[in-house]
Amino acid sequence: MNGITKIAVGAGVIVTGGYLLQMSRTTANIETEVLAKVHSVKLSGIVIRVDAKLKNPTSGTLRLKYPFVKLGYKNTTIGSSQVINQNIELPPYGEANIEGILINIPLTGIFSVAMDVVKALTQHTPVKVIIKIITTIYTGFSTLPYEYEIAQTLTPR
Repeated sequence: MNGITKIAVGAGVIVTGGYLLQMSRTTANIETEVLAKVHSVKLSGIVIRVDAKLKNPTSGTLRLKYPFVKLGYKNTTIGSSQVINQNIELPPYGEANIEGILINIPLTGIFSVAMDVVKALTQHTPVKVIIKIITTIYTGFSTLPYEYEIAQTLTPR
């Protein structure tokens, strides 16, 4: 490599590294609000509805995948949403509302931890669960994982 090529490659690494550092700071600034509630109780199982609001308090536009949501109870995943291959854009200083993410907890073939949740909700007892939002943010050069976890209390309808 000649001297000019070395300088150009070095400058590219510095610019790319600076961009990725800025993007990692941007992902750290994303604000997430989550609301989970019992959507329905049927003989086939319980459906939990999760609504998420993602806020972008930065000057850059962010593109991310539709969130995947896991529902946990006593350190065990008891249900998860469908994986949806859809992109969501977060405008600068804007937000995106993702509503109606459904998590099914079936009554048949479930293990004891999930059954504890089902029993409590069918007996109209509130249950504290963990909601985990998982997505990927596209930076233009690469992807960055984004996860957000919050404890919430589900109250029966």
